[in-house]
Amino acid sequence: MNLDSKYFDMIRISRDDKKSKGAVGEAQQICDWEGCRKHGPHPAPAAPHLQAAGENNKRHFCSDHIASYNKSFDFFEGMDADDVDKYRRAAITGHRPTWNLGSRRAHEARATQYEDPLELLKGRGAQSKGSETLTPQTSAGQRRALDTLHLTPEAKAADIRKQYKVLVKKYHPDTNGGNRDYEERFQRTVQAYQYLRASGFC
Repeated sequence: MNLDSKYFDMIRISRDDKKSKGAVGEAQQICDWEGCRKHGPHPAPAAPHLQAAGENNKRHFCSDHIASYNKSFDFFEGMDADDVDKYRRAAITGHRPTWNLGSRRAHEARATQYEDPLELLKGRGAQSKGSETLTPQTSAGQRRALDTLHLTPEAKAADIRKQYKVLVKKYHPDTNGGNRDYEERFQRTVQAYQYLRASGFC
């Protein structure tokens, strides 16, 4: 490869001008240790209470005093025990907001809608369909279907099937001599039962 190529110049690493400028700025720094007038090329963080006050967040020390300052530096200086504990807990997640586990989980009632024929969950699955009760968190459509069947949201699956059979016999056109009024009620009863079956109630 030709080192004078225009393509080589595009990937060549340029010198960091900030370092060369910083060297001049650091040369002007004097050690911040009390009573010391030596050159201070070693930057160190200021105490947290000084940073909060808006003062310069860096201090500069000479080679003789930087080690002493680092050994004596206490980030939690000026904080009470509650603030220190709060800071340490927040540091676990990088000071980002978090939420408690399980705060967004689905309702536990939904877990009972699953059957466990192999008993893998050992009783954590759904109960038998005949003894399963409806949860009070029913949708508007489910409540309308239950009203059509003259039932409450606390009805069991067996009660829904039993009431459906009673209403079908009552409103069936063959048992009412072909009366159209009963035919409409019959259709609403069948639709309500099918809706509840599709919803998993029976």
